[in-house]
Amino acid sequence: MRSFHVTLAILAILVAAMCIAGCTTSTQQAVPQAAFSGTPISGTAPLTVDFTDESTGSPTGWVWFFGDESYSQPWTKETGDSQWSGRGGPGMVAMPDGSIILMGGINDLDYTKEASLKNDTWRSTDYGNTWTLQNAYSGWAARYGHNSVVTPDGSILLMGGLAGYENVTMFNDTWQSADYGETWTQVNTDAGWSERYFSASVAMPDGTIVLMGGRDDSGTLKNDVWQSVDNGKTWTLVNANPGWSERSAHTAVAMPDESIILMGGWDDTSALNDIWQSDDNGATWTLVNASSGWPARQAPVSVMMPDGSILLMGGIIDDDHYLNDMWRSTDSGTTWTLVNADPGWTARVHPSGVAMSDGSIVLMGGWNDDIIYSDTWRLQPAGSTDQNPTHTYTAAGTYPVTLQAFNADGYTRTNRNITIT
Repeated sequence: MRSFHVTLAILAILVAAMCIAGCTTSTQQAVPQAAFSGTPISGTAPLTVDFTDESTGSPTGWVWFFGDESYSQPWTKETGDSQWSGRGGPGMVAMPDGSIILMGGINDLDYTKEASLKNDTWRSTDYGNTWTLQNAYSGWAARYGHNSVVTPDGSILLMGGLAGYENVTMFNDTWQSADYGETWTQVNTDAGWSERYFSASVAMPDGTIVLMGGRDDSGTLKNDVWQSVDNGKTWTLVNANPGWSERSAHTAVAMPDESIILMGGWDDTSALNDIWQSDDNGATWTLVNASSGWPARQAPVSVMMPDGSILLMGGIIDDDHYLNDMWRSTDSGTTWTLVNADPGWTARVHPSGVAMSDGSIVLMGGWNDDIIYSDTWRLQPAGSTDQNPTHTYTAAGTYPVTLQAFNADGYTRTNRNITIT
């Protein structure tokens, strides 16, 4: 009888081991698949439409964009003084679980001070209201002006940057964290692209990482485009001269149609406001708009929203003209509309910003003259966060309705049109 119980115990241990390796338990969730219906889907204004969530995969939150949002609401200050010291040029990403990771940066504009450069990693799980120190010395050298992205598997990549004290040092290394920045592994000591800072990078839906332009260790501006398909372990030059001029402090977003939109920057003569698009992960580029309408600028922040629109905010025209305006494009950068001339946060250069899974935008940090900020601001422009909302359309038009359903494992989105005559 004793041997029988021992055998059962051994079997239980083996089953548990197998489950650790790959079983799905009732407490684990999958990324939800967004789906919805609307009744009616066409009619004469004013028309009230009842929307019904039909998502699968146990979503815990829903965010709706009805196609007539103004994006002009005032921003909310989450905190005026985050736990991390004020800084500009850090890396920042939004994770699939809705948390935010902030990495490094510079917290004193006296670049000769070694202590002004940071290599700490912080995490917020409440939209930037409070922060937890994940790692005080993350392993990678202290720096600012680096790039960071989140890959489809949920890991963070950090690339390049500048150490600006004593003898200036630039980097072309690649680091990875799979645990929200608690630990870091160097996956490439010399990526192939020259050491640089203030370049732009995006993570594409297929897992490709694209890095574009920047300023190298000789002070030369770049416009080359590099790809990595293995989480930064190796890199390939896909375009040495893509058509857009050499620049730094530009910004880029990855779009729902898997294109890349690149915007603005500085070419050592003037600030820029041109818009370029690539439909093949950076291999070829097309000029979308030579002069987009918003004041030419460097070091703004841009985000892609669930409804497919692009927001561009802040930056600097020249040494005396800091910006805090917010512009929006609903057609991949072809045309732009000023949606908020003064959102409440102070005009600044090199802020950081991310679009969250709940449809909100979080912006923080940056500097203005000799002031470096540690504040955090948030805007929720969505039409509704109810599961099954009702919305009334008051003007004729075709409205693209988007539902983004999310849980702790991530999110998906879907859309359909409502036609009002």
